[in-house]
Amino acid sequence: MSASEKALVDWAGESTALDVDDRLRGGLAVLWRAYICAQDTGANVWDLSLPTSRLSETGMTSTDLHWMVVKGFAEHGEETTVYGDAHRSFRRGNGYFLNARSRLVLTPNGAALAEHVFRETGRSPQATLLALAPVTTAVASLRQMGLEKKAPALKPRWDATRRELSLTGLIIKRFRVPARNQETILSVFEEEGWAEHIQDPLPATLNIDAPTRLHDAINRLNRCQINPLLRFRGDGKGTGIFWELCAQ
Repeated sequence: MSASEKALVDWAGESTALDVDDRLRGGLAVLWRAYICAQDTGANVWDLSLPTSRLSETGMTSTDLHWMVVKGFAEHGEETTVYGDAHRSFRRGNGYFLNARSRLVLTPNGAALAEHVFRETGRSPQATLLALAPVTTAVASLRQMGLEKKAPALKPRWDATRRELSLTGLIIKRFRVPARNQETILSVFEEEGWAEHIQDPLPATLNIDAPTRLHDAINRLNRCQINPLLRFRGDGKGTGIFWELCAQ
């Protein structure tokens, strides 16, 4: 086992590579290429950081990016460079709130993950990027023409300021006291445009395992709804969440 593979196993366990599907490999290939170029030229890796828009073109969602940051495979920051600065500067973030100004770089553990993934799959990062090129071009063309797939109009809304979950103006839940896990899940659903499914966005804790913590949060989301219009459920693997309407 190489030093990079050992670092990967020490950091995240042998099963981590199984979590990296085709959607993630595209973004990982782009990030790894920037990381290698920085190492080769001696540049600061942040000078070659990538905007979220570039990573979304590879198929990565904001949930994927959040997963990378929480797992320690990437770092997130917003550029604070001003005219006349000798070097680019960034304000580091925790990956929870990504926007158009957000940029990401791989960490050494992320580089080890990339090397492990592409070695195990037998497909080079260059081949992955070439395979993505037609898809990226098509998505860009659709955006320019305004022909992106229309989402269903009937979707919930999470107002983080008012801390209210609603559907067509009907309040489903209103939080009077902090509910960190529930509010984190709702914020990610809102950020993802209420996609049918998201990966577990909850940060790791020492005293409770991730599937149990997620199951508890889902149960709490389904309880005490003012208007019982939504149902949240796990994906059966303890790694993600679905939502669905439960009333007309």
